[in-house]
Amino acid sequence: MATEKPFIHTLKTPLRNYIFDVNTNQLIDVDEDTYLYLRDIERDEVVLVPNARVQRNIKELHTQGFLSTKHPKEIRHSHSDLLVYHLNENIMSMALQVTQQCNFRCAYCAYCTSDFEFQRDHSSKRMPIKTAMAAVDFFAARSGNQEEVFIGFYGGEPLLELPLIQQITAYAEEKLSGKDLKFTVTTNASLFTPDIARFFSEHNFMITISLDGTQETHDRSRRFADTGKGSYAVIRDNLETVKEQYPSLFKKLSYNIVIDPRYPCDPLHQLFSQEELFRTSHFMSTLIDDTFSVEKAVPSEVYIRQNDLHTFKSYLSLRGDYDLDSVSRVAHNALSTEIKRIQTRMKPEMSLNDVMAPGGPCIAGERRLFVSVDGNLFPCERVSETSMAMNIGNLWDGFDLLKVDRILNISQTTADDCKNCWAFRHCTLCCKHSDNCGELSADLRRSQCDGARSKVEDGLMDYLWMREFGVFYNA
Repeated sequence: MATEKPFIHTLKTPLRNYIFDVNTNQLIDVDEDTYLYLRDIERDEVVLVPNARVQRNIKELHTQGFLSTKHPKEIRHSHSDLLVYHLNENIMSMALQVTQQCNFRCAYCAYCTSDFEFQRDHSSKRMPIKTAMAAVDFFAARSGNQEEVFIGFYGGEPLLELPLIQQITAYAEEKLSGKDLKFTVTTNASLFTPDIARFFSEHNFMITISLDGTQETHDRSRRFADTGKGSYAVIRDNLETVKEQYPSLFKKLSYNIVIDPRYPCDPLHQLFSQEELFRTSHFMSTLIDDTFSVEKAVPSEVYIRQNDLHTFKSYLSLRGDYDLDSVSRVAHNALSTEIKRIQTRMKPEMSLNDVMAPGGPCIAGERRLFVSVDGNLFPCERVSETSMAMNIGNLWDGFDLLKVDRILNISQTTADDCKNCWAFRHCTLCCKHSDNCGELSADLRRSQCDGARSKVEDGLMDYLWMREFGVFYNA
């Protein structure tokens, strides 16, 4: 739906005033009066006649190609007509769910605490060797354009099925000979023995270990299924052994930190910045994903206060005003990752197209095809495995292209909202955010739009801070 007012969003830092021009994907520095005038237009408030200087500024912005009123006319992803090509030639990586069993029962795990009956529980199901081999064949036949390919092992806890992993590793090395094949595994590390470390070293494995912080923090959520006891001590002992016996592999380990914002975060920041075992390690951090839980992880005041302080110090370090060695590596990594992501997305554009789709959805299965223990196909490991809406085929019949297209074009369910949303280009809502017990729900997707816009605005503000600090210059 076209409108007469410019398609913009106004932003304000303590130092300057900005207009985010949706059509050109650019942030424009404007004076206070011009900002207030355009802000009132954006908010549909009573707009006074602008003074002569504001009128000149508005005219100049129009001359430079900004303040267009254009909106997309139709919501449809540009790759919709190329799905056969992408899914027959371009699959980048595949994750095999070798088991649904896990020797942990983590407090935040979607498979332990799900409040939605369409999400699966832990089970004793494992992937048969014939299914795993069929998955490798399927992947090899559909990754022809990729020189570098990845096969991941996923659970449950994948190391419970080590013999299967070893068999499939050998089979994949044969089937994908000639390609740069890398293996990945995400593990809780409770079974991470020297023998397993040797196997990983010999077969080009990248290992991600789930570790949530100090012993108190980690053991609060990550406990053994059979005893209910915390797992930190066992994991740390295993890591110490691997470091001693396989130092080159240890240096390549990365950690996945799940942060519970209901609790203080200082101990977590200190662990990965000061502890000898972790202070040179690679890691990524995410907040608890409470998509499949009725109880939401609402940040506490102490978490917000501590996290904001660490983030502020990270800002200063990027500018060079604070010693990087005194900054939390967790906060620094999170901020740098977010800034780079926004920076990549801030490529200037000429205009919105008549037919396009908002950011968020990817081509289901192309980037990280997920294969369940039963051989069913899903866009990735983050969606519900029991949802018919997320099931995009199986190893024997191939992809269901109608479902893939529906997922890729999930924003068609909220087309009018999307066409008129200033965060259109930077939206992060994918099919997972529309999955309501196996049906794609426009209302569920729409209920999360405010949060998505807030996330985009936070990212743009981070980017502006860096630009004002003189850290990035290619805005």
